[in-house]
Amino acid sequence: MPLPAHDGSPYLIAVPTPHTRLRGQARELVRTALREALGNLLGCAPEAVPLDTRPGQAPALTPSAPPIHLSISHQAGLSLAAIHAGGPVGIDLMALADAALPDLETVARDYLGPRTAAALQAMDDARRQAAFARAWTAHEACLKCLGLALQEWSPALAGRIGRCRLVELNLPAQYIGAAALLYESA
Repeated sequence: MPLPAHDGSPYLIAVPTPHTRLRGQARELVRTALREALGNLLGCAPEAVPLDTRPGQAPALTPSAPPIHLSISHQAGLSLAAIHAGGPVGIDLMALADAALPDLETVARDYLGPRTAAALQAMDDARRQAAFARAWTAHEACLKCLGLALQEWSPALAGRIGRCRLVELNLPAQYIGAAALLYESA
């Protein structure tokens, strides 16, 4: 079930969800929106979209040749989904309120690397929280795009992440988000 021809950009879906950290209803809402979008793109009913949504794994269409890549992210109040036929995609979302970590410097150093940690440390408090959220969502989106679990920064990981193309998302003011794309060779 290939997607209709388009410019190769991912399709992005934003779904308002309840303002709770309990994700059951948010998952259902974003999966419904994803099925509807895929049904429209594939020319079939949403119920006919063969969406595989196993806990702890990225959603997938089965079978899908050529592959159509999917990614989902949730925060209280908003869920995002990405559909990309051009190669793997990862999407991540953070509420700015969640970026106010007491150990932000340690988390940045351990997961985002020494360069990002130093840049964040050099910023004033007013800018640091949003900059951390941008760096974190970019990191998470790249990990999802590459099919990797959350892991601490290493030079080898930085090299792998460097293969991703990042897109910062235009979201409501209280959220920061990023999509990562990895175009497969033809």
